[in-house]
Amino acid sequence: MRALVAILALGLVACSAQPEAEAQSTESEVIRVGEFQVVTKDQLGNELSDAYTDEELSVMLDSRPEELDCHGIAKQGGLVVCQTTPNARVEVGRSENDTYTQTADKNGIIIVGFDRDEPAAFVRVGDARVDFDITPREYDTSRIDGLPKNMVSEYTAEELKKIRAASALKKVGFASKVEDIGFEDGFIYPVTEHIKTTNFGAQRILNGDPKRPHFGVDLAAPKGTPILAPADGIVSLASEEMYFEGSLIMIDHGQGLISYYLHNEDVMVADGQRVVQGQQIGTVGSRGRSTGPHLCWRLKWRGRNLDPELLTAWPAKDAQ
Repeated sequence: MRALVAILALGLVACSAQPEAEAQSTESEVIRVGEFQVVTKDQLGNELSDAYTDEELSVMLDSRPEELDCHGIAKQGGLVVCQTTPNARVEVGRSENDTYTQTADKNGIIIVGFDRDEPAAFVRVGDARVDFDITPREYDTSRIDGLPKNMVSEYTAEELKKIRAASALKKVGFASKVEDIGFEDGFIYPVTEHIKTTNFGAQRILNGDPKRPHFGVDLAAPKGTPILAPADGIVSLASEEMYFEGSLIMIDHGQGLISYYLHNEDVMVADGQRVVQGQQIGTVGSRGRSTGPHLCWRLKWRGRNLDPELLTAWPAKDAQ
């Protein structure tokens, strides 16, 4: 076997002449893009050199077989973490006609989340592919009567102005781009002592009018009960000026996975602040569209609504 010596293209490199008959070379290996010469030794100890353009090296690297391994919770509202080549382009899709591409991070990690009604999904890197047999779920229905009429369907011009302003703030929070993953050890419940009153995905009927599904987990607790960060992350939004939510805290846990907390009485963090699992971020309240003290706990990944409670059982080892 020949030893490989890689020479960086930071200057000219002198190479020895190649014997015309005796030299027998084996395959060279490319270490990284940006190397313009690969120097090897043949069986007689002679150094052999091949020159490559940067484009040729890129093609050689791209032709290497990819690896893909995923683990997590493959059910509606769940998510998986996949390991592949660093910075690889990964295709994610529900079907061959419904796909998008994202880039793995510097460690080769990507997150893939499954929406409330996700029927199927797959990830693909080159020839490597993982298909997820997503477990379907049944969702609760609930009814809330007696809400003020203006909190259900009709809004004044002033209220619409507040709603639009709050919506703009939320877009800023969801646009956060933290790369490092902060939930390797899973989530803890943000309210230690609570009564769960609403499950993720429940269909709500407000004053007799069916509404969009409820994408949060409602945890009832006395007003002033501490709210804790369920995992490490960076606060992407902390606001007490939200129309529906009353007050809102959003935490980016990395790669677009954002948890958020509604109806808080107190907000104890600020935009851009780094928090760690178990750190107090606020207190339970009943501000905004709320009928009593509770925390509405939500989780979103790249526009998909996930079930934050599933991550309290993390890490799951088998996603397929």
